[in-house]
Amino acid sequence: MINLNPLSFSEYDLNEILNASQDNKLVLFIGAGFSKFSETELIKIPTWRELINELKDDLGLSEENDYLKIAQLYFLQYGQNSYVKKVKSIIRDLKPSLFHKMLFELNPHYIITTNWDSLLEKTAQDIGLAYDLVSSDVDLAQSHLDKKIIKMHGDFRQNNFVFKEDDYLQYSQNFPLIENFIKGIFSTNTVVFLGYSYSDYDLKQIVSWVTTISKATPRKYLLQKNHDAAQALYLRNHGISLLTPMNTDISYHDLYSKFFSDFKLVKNQDEFIKRTLIYTESKVKKIEDDLRMSDFDKNKLKNDIQCIVTKKINKYVDSKLKALTQYKVLLPEQISKKLTNSTIDYDKSGVKLTSHNNILTTDYDEYSRKINSIYLNDILSKNTHLKKTFSSILEKAFINTVSYDSKLYEVISSSELESELYNKISFAYSKDNAEILLINKEYGKLLDILISKVKLHLNERNYILATIHMSNFDYAYRMLKSDLHCNGKDIDEDCKSIMESHTPFEFKSKIIDFPRGVQSELQELVKMLEFNEIYKAYYRFDVESKKNLGYSQIRKSGGIAFSNDEFKTRAKLYPYVYFILGNEILIEEYKEVKQFFEFNILSSLEHYLCEEIFYVNRIDLFMLIKYCETEKLKKFLSKVIKDKIIISTSKLDKREVHHIKKYLLNSLENICNLIRLKNKNFIHTTSIDRWTNNLLIILGCVPWSSNQLKKIINGLLPLLEGRTNNINIYENIHNLLAVNEFLYQKSHDDMLKILDVILIKINTGELNGYDQHVINSNILRNIYILSENHNYEYKNTELLTLALTKIQLFDDKWKRSITKSLLLNIKRIGSPEVVDIIDKFINSNILNLPLATVSDIMECLHLVASGCAMPDQFLEVINKFVSENIPNKLGELDFITAGVESDFPNLIKSLIKDRGFVEFQDTLDIFNERMQSLKK
Repeated sequence: MINLNPLSFSEYDLNEILNASQDNKLVLFIGAGFSKFSETELIKIPTWRELINELKDDLGLSEENDYLKIAQLYFLQYGQNSYVKKVKSIIRDLKPSLFHKMLFELNPHYIITTNWDSLLEKTAQDIGLAYDLVSSDVDLAQSHLDKKIIKMHGDFRQNNFVFKEDDYLQYSQNFPLIENFIKGIFSTNTVVFLGYSYSDYDLKQIVSWVTTISKATPRKYLLQKNHDAAQALYLRNHGISLLTPMNTDISYHDLYSKFFSDFKLVKNQDEFIKRTLIYTESKVKKIEDDLRMSDFDKNKLKNDIQCIVTKKINKYVDSKLKALTQYKVLLPEQISKKLTNSTIDYDKSGVKLTSHNNILTTDYDEYSRKINSIYLNDILSKNTHLKKTFSSILEKAFINTVSYDSKLYEVISSSELESELYNKISFAYSKDNAEILLINKEYGKLLDILISKVKLHLNERNYILATIHMSNFDYAYRMLKSDLHCNGKDIDEDCKSIMESHTPFEFKSKIIDFPRGVQSELQELVKMLEFNEIYKAYYRFDVESKKNLGYSQIRKSGGIAFSNDEFKTRAKLYPYVYFILGNEILIEEYKEVKQFFEFNILSSLEHYLCEEIFYVNRIDLFMLIKYCETEKLKKFLSKVIKDKIIISTSKLDKREVHHIKKYLLNSLENICNLIRLKNKNFIHTTSIDRWTNNLLIILGCVPWSSNQLKKIINGLLPLLEGRTNNINIYENIHNLLAVNEFLYQKSHDDMLKILDVILIKINTGELNGYDQHVINSNILRNIYILSENHNYEYKNTELLTLALTKIQLFDDKWKRSITKSLLLNIKRIGSPEVVDIIDKFINSNILNLPLATVSDIMECLHLVASGCAMPDQFLEVINKFVSENIPNKLGELDFITAGVESDFPNLIKSLIKDRGFVEFQDTLDIFNERMQSLKK
């Protein structure tokens, strides 16, 4: 059997103890022998024999050898006070030894001792550890800390120490709680006995307890210097295993020294595997130098050794990567950190993990490089479960290539994971998606879903995802609490009930109790959940962006500057998007996260533009849609739209444009569905509205075909058909149409269906203040202009007729307003039938209205100038208006509001020139003459 163990003890046994320690399931039993490490040259701790001999001398019983009986006789002979005083006088007050401190490095959940001294509690206090001291049943009942030092034989502090025969015989009556507590501990914990000998009476008492417990319990160990086969059989029969070193020719002090150092070594697996490798190399060297062995035997032995050490290394690396398997998606750097002496490289072909053979600035250890080489060479050359695990981890980080020892390994990507992430970046969220529920403030449903996920992952022992969803729950609960606080007296009773029926996890306090094996990874996860990692990344990217922009400016000035990483910023940014989306981390609504992505994607696009390059892909577009403030996105896109820079600098090929179009069309369909899922009670804008507006702004910059533009317009119509909560969506739809016409001269007459939406709302009485603002503020102007340019005709006479019937019922002011802002514009682009219907409506319902105000007169002028029939006596009314009001009343508010000074002469000119009403020339001359007198 080849032994490659650099330890003094069994690696298996030490790992059992380590696992118990990490799972908070380790109990240490400390006997009298352990206290002897605190002895000094002058102060010694008496053995039990020495202690009993002093009592024997006082009693004059030199022939009696029953220790418990002697103590009992002393008590009976001299009484309680003398008995206590005598025992106390023999026990010395000592300082804890180094081994006492090392004891706590094992992270024991409980320390149980049969000793009376105070060395253990002193040590805990000295190194600042919180352990409750339990010396009696009362102490146990009042103990509140999870970790305890249990002095099962009492102590001098309470004068309840166990020593004499009656103490042992009546132990169950005097310490019933402690006895049952310790028996319970044996059932569920790994126990290590330290400081006991084979013949120790205290050990025999404890062994009797262990014997009564089921065999299906964690292991119990007794640390001993020598292996005694008979004693080992006896102890094994009572459920206790011997823990002895391979080399028994050592001192009692060295026994413990090697035990603690071995435990420290297996705890530090990095150092342990290096020691194993060093030990292996020394073994191989001895074989090579052995002149007695044949070459065949040497090679066979070396191959056997290589197999063993490879298995150890594979197991070691696999254990380091184990926690990463619990994530759905990984950051590439999470893997490189685990492997050490490895880097992540980003280029056009994807993400590459490189394991370096040479020294990196952060790693001078040649054995780290050797370990990586052995691991990668072995697992990537075989189809084993280790390869499947490693490949799965690589896929989760979207690493497509591994470079090692001048070799390249291509990783086959997971189509399932890619499909899932594509759905998320294209906004294919269900109504029960956590983010949508949070945006819609459906807190009850959201919190119940998150609780279910936490339970599911805890049941699966996936502590990473359980932590994420506990964090999500805490965030959602804080949002609920904040909303209730802001609403004050208007608190929704349902929300109040939801809050009262749920309790936050306070997830950081919960994960402390998760297994030690995942604690390191959990702390890294907490950094992400609390934005520490985001802040660090923000700083790194900010430095890179400024540096890259500096390179561009130097080149523009005629200098030379370049960096291999200059155009890799976005590629380094993508993993953060995948990580947050893939692991369903609810932090995207935080401003810190939105600003992180917004700043970096816009900075990168600006840097590219400095190089006269415009390039985006689907994930870039996702960041622009989801994380950017609409005004900032507009400001950037205005630069590339101006002078058609987006066309002249575009580096997108036809295939890439095709994928972008497909992505945007999918996103449009999905976001429109999300708008329908939006809480109908909301009157304020939400993130879904921002996504919608950002998408509309981007859609205008893409070279759509006419059919694609038709699909977009018809996809947007349902958004306009619902209750209008703001005018942004109208503005951005019409900007989309105008920008696409400007850049690519593309349009489609289905844009006229937007007018149908307005007329339907008038007909159904659903037109609200926002819709009226859209009509009156001329936001629809692009529809009219583009329709005129492309000779599109509005032809829906049936709908128009129904709407006009409804308009007839409105008051005069509203009828005039809707005629001026909507009907006249529809008439501009209407079919002859539409023009005829509008003219008849105006003649019958508008032109016969009294001209009582300056606004009435100006609106009537607009109608006539637009081709409507001139009312009777209209010339006389206009002349009278000029003679009575111009210029004296031009400064009055209603004249200013009606735009008389600027619009009146222009409208009169239009009547003369365009309509041929030359009789208005005198009116215009009088108006101008009066205005000239005002100037004089």
